[in-house]
Amino acid sequence: MAWFETNGIRVGGIGVDCRDVDRQVRFWTAALGYEVKHRGADFALLRHPAGAGPKLHLQRVSSRAASGNRVHLDLYAVDADRVVEWLSSLGAERVGRRTGDGESWFVMRDPEGNMFNVITAGPEGFSSPFI
Repeated sequence: MAWFETNGIRVGGIGVDCRDVDRQVRFWTAALGYEVKHRGADFALLRHPAGAGPKLHLQRVSSRAASGNRVHLDLYAVDADRVVEWLSSLGAERVGRRTGDGESWFVMRDPEGNMFNVITAGPEGFSSPFI
């Protein structure tokens, strides 16, 4: 059994801050062969057509915000509360908890201050493909 399986955590998505979501959608769909799964005014969620690999979440930010943490990981967890405690014991910092679009997640910082999310996926969401 792989290490990530024993800890109930995997990379389910990669978030990228950008100023021009439309341009980024054109680039990443062509570069990766991904398709648009969801599209809003300020974001796009891309995925591989067969569900292979993590999703790519493109999010519009102001030009000032774009100079900060431009890329972050979305970690899917069977039990996000347990994983957050475990990651905190390794040196991560819990920033807050958010909800939206039927999901609940924790915002965290790694030991060097890089932001990432831990998303409650549950056993079904964790074991399913990246669709």
